[in-house]
Amino acid sequence: MSPLHRSRWLNLIFTLGLSLLLCTPSLAENTTLLSIGPRFGFTGKAPLLGQEQKHTFYLADVAAVFKLPWSLPLGESRWNIQTRLITSAGLLTGAGDSGLMMTVVPDLALNGWDGLVTFDVGAGAAIFSRYKFGVQDFGGPVQILATTGIRINPIPHAYAGFRLQHFSDAGIYGSSGLGVDMYIVEVGYRF
Repeated sequence: MSPLHRSRWLNLIFTLGLSLLLCTPSLAENTTLLSIGPRFGFTGKAPLLGQEQKHTFYLADVAAVFKLPWSLPLGESRWNIQTRLITSAGLLTGAGDSGLMMTVVPDLALNGWDGLVTFDVGAGAAIFSRYKFGVQDFGGPVQILATTGIRINPIPHAYAGFRLQHFSDAGIYGSSGLGVDMYIVEVGYRF
């Protein structure tokens, strides 16, 4: 990828990040920790995005979800839109190799029925201590991450969910890097 294209990508990411921060003060609340818990993920045979992975990958991490200050009720219904931040740190394993994976993902969540169910989508960054697993090369230590998920909160202070997560270098390190699609099961404590 040429420096001009790389610069455009960075400008786009900066603009999207800045636009997430802009909102009217009347909709602002405090930033609070919503939940924390373990997540377990794996790759499938056929990827949703990109090319087929050369190896099967497994993920075990701990994720914390923060409610950011901006939310919007949807009329008189029991639904609202919230801004959130998903952070995680854990172990990514594949091809006999393991490495630390840390993520920070701003997220937009559709929260309904007084918190019983949540649908979310977000994009952010992942940092890897190892980005070569066997013959699969992710391209570099910093990756672009996209995620979408569903979470249910069936009993007080507990949640369960399923998440699709894709990370790749988006061509930043060249055209040879392969991304990975993860299927993640999450459970944990809800504050």
